[in-house]
Amino acid sequence: MCSTDHLVSNASRNFLKKVFFIAGEASGDIYGGLVAHEMSNLSSQSNIGRIDMRGWGGDQMTDAGVEVTTHYRELAYMGVWEVVSNLGTILGNLKKCWKEIEAFKPDAIVLVDFPGFNMRIARKAAHAKWGDVKIFQIVAPQVWAWKKGRIKNLARDYTAVFPVLPFEHHLLIAGGVRSIYCGHPLLDALSTNQDTKPHVSTKPVLALLPGSRKQELNKMLPVLLEVAKHFPQMEAVIAGAPGAADTLYSQAREAGVNVVFGQTRNLLKSAEFAVITSGTATLEAALLNTPHVLVYKTSALTYAIAKRLVNVKFIGLTNLILNREVVPELIQRRCTAINIAKKIHALETSTQRVAFAELRTSLGDLGASERIAQSMLEIISVDHTP
Repeated sequence: MCSTDHLVSNASRNFLKKVFFIAGEASGDIYGGLVAHEMSNLSSQSNIGRIDMRGWGGDQMTDAGVEVTTHYRELAYMGVWEVVSNLGTILGNLKKCWKEIEAFKPDAIVLVDFPGFNMRIARKAAHAKWGDVKIFQIVAPQVWAWKKGRIKNLARDYTAVFPVLPFEHHLLIAGGVRSIYCGHPLLDALSTNQDTKPHVSTKPVLALLPGSRKQELNKMLPVLLEVAKHFPQMEAVIAGAPGAADTLYSQAREAGVNVVFGQTRNLLKSAEFAVITSGTATLEAALLNTPHVLVYKTSALTYAIAKRLVNVKFIGLTNLILNREVVPELIQRRCTAINIAKKIHALETSTQRVAFAELRTSLGDLGASERIAQSMLEIISVDHTP
């Protein structure tokens, strides 16, 4: 059962509800798709009412019945320099998105991760002219790492926030945020693995995940291709990002390294080791029990600013949740092919796997997506006047 400050009663009426989703990257699309799917199921199984779902996201949300009008591929910018250099596009996207929301006049807006964009939408929605719009956030901004002032914005603008990391809930509650902790939807995603092909190899597999954004690929792909050269006895395989153009991986093709799409989870399951760019994929690997190291590189300016602003011991989600370095982290200057190869050779896989079991326990039970959807529908339904 979700942990909540004041979970509303199950009162509801049979009416058409309109919900607008926004996910700005691949992981957000997965979580948004899971919750949208559960919303649709719950509404069809009860007297909660019919749902019209539209929004910005990706293929997972589309498959769940959301009418996606803008794909997240057009939105994903990260890092100080990257954001500044694309500021005009980002501001244009904010204006475009808000116009769509105003025209749709939703009963609720479901914002998934992507805080730099989504918190600006939430601020506008808090003053919506067409009525009392319920504003939800799935995946809380990392206020424990930086920009702690965002807590007051979450309390001011959001109807409810659904954090996915267990330690975030009490921090948000203490800051006056209506936090509802239902567990992590990633467990649901992994239990319903939609990879269409198993990865089959005659050699031990080294899985290489260079990230899902174009700027990540530009930084990390050359490094990971160098790593592959250190393990000639293994089959190095690049996991192509969902929705990414095949041309972004031409360097890998030229190096003779296989690139596969739509097989990331099965690839991780079959891998003896993995090298993974920091992000949700590292948490997926841990939950799939795959030994791995975490790597990351960004622009010099972004890294310099982050070092000053971010106050965390680790950047990997597994390490943050368990509060110790279970997964080696090689960041910026330390992120070299030689260093990565050394870490793989020194990796204590049995120790990692014991910690991965602890991680899975800490994230709770399956069914987080359904619990989140149920809570949202209850909140949308109560006090609604058709």
